[in-house]
Amino acid sequence: MKKLTSALVLLLIIVIVGGLGLRHLAQSRMESAIADLRAAIGSGASFTYATASPRILARGARLTAVTYRNPGLTLTASEAIVGRVTGNGVDGQRIGALTLHNVQIMEPGATASIASLVLKGLVLPNSGPDLFRAPTPPRLDSMVLDSAQVKDLHVAVPGGQTDLTIASATVRDYGLGRTSHLDIATLAVQIRLAPSRRIGIGHLRIDGPDFAGQLASLLQSGHLIHTVGRRRFDISALTIDTSSPLLRVGHLEAEQEATTSQDELETTITDLTAWPSPPQDQSLLRMIGYDHFAGRIHAVSTLQRQSGTMTLHPLDIDAPDMGHMTILADLDQIPVDDLANLPETARIVSATIDWQDHSLADHVLDGLARARQVAPDAYRQQIQTALTETSDPSMQALGHFLARPDQRLRVMLRPPRPISVLMLGVALSMAGDPATAGMLGLSISLP
Repeated sequence: MKKLTSALVLLLIIVIVGGLGLRHLAQSRMESAIADLRAAIGSGASFTYATASPRILARGARLTAVTYRNPGLTLTASEAIVGRVTGNGVDGQRIGALTLHNVQIMEPGATASIASLVLKGLVLPNSGPDLFRAPTPPRLDSMVLDSAQVKDLHVAVPGGQTDLTIASATVRDYGLGRTSHLDIATLAVQIRLAPSRRIGIGHLRIDGPDFAGQLASLLQSGHLIHTVGRRRFDISALTIDTSSPLLRVGHLEAEQEATTSQDELETTITDLTAWPSPPQDQSLLRMIGYDHFAGRIHAVSTLQRQSGTMTLHPLDIDAPDMGHMTILADLDQIPVDDLANLPETARIVSATIDWQDHSLADHVLDGLARARQVAPDAYRQQIQTALTETSDPSMQALGHFLARPDQRLRVMLRPPRPISVLMLGVALSMAGDPATAGMLGLSISLP
């Protein structure tokens, strides 16, 4: 019995001493890891905390009242839980898991708050001098991250009177050269500058881009560079409102296949509803008797980057209350790296437009009759007679179509010289003039 008691006492001593030794070792490793972290963030930044306790089995630590500062940003968190710290490697400080609670971020012109932020597989780049390597790129784009989860994000930009909230977001595989993924649930943006806007997205998913590479191009050149690869964009429950509704999109899906020479893009928009911007009474839709547009859009396009040309094959617009339009077109002068400016620069080389009418023709004629203060039936008969009696085959075909709008109408444009997309509407409104029709290379038929 005495031997058993002695053995138990000895075992207890070993456990106590060993535990103290492990805790001392963990404390030493934690302090070393914090020193490595401070070295990794550079001399221009500071990292402080109120308390720190090691997590022995997790090879990490729990810190409270954490503050990180650099010349352009301050970040605070009520608690930081760090795990699986593997030390300072060749490429940077490696942290297996980092959880931050009650995060506040402040920078000039903007603030942000996050209920919780969970980072996994984080590598912070080294910032010290290295005689054997070129200087590292800007810190954010040289960070590596296996995944990040954000809960209850709120961003405020007082100067722009803009607020953004996100219920939850996940980023996976972030880092230069990596195929990244972004998943956002319940995004809302409110812009209070006149005219005020409210934008909402139920769900957003993006697969394929190199987010770090795109950020690097923005930081270094001020614009996004073209990258190759496959990308997919999926948006559901998109809303845009002002004092009244402007846009509703049930689902938007886009797939892009980009190479060095061309981009293939297929886009589908379903459950689309659009209302005219205020003042609504002056909108074209209201003038022809519609309250809003409702329908579906499907587009397939090919962009040739070297020549700056685009082919639509096809663009389908299906509006059950109005009609169905199919457009096949070739365009040039495409700003390949800034497609937002496409309407301002693009020109039509050729186009074929097929229209199957449901009610638009009658609405347009009624609207024109009201504008001229003429009875709609009398105006319709006047237009049909004038068109069918002309010697122009295209105008005759248009007259036959207006008499029986259930026929398919085809409009072909083969201009001798490309014409601006912005001028197309004005030119078509003057298509009855032979000179304008010649400039458009216009022909109308009932195939």
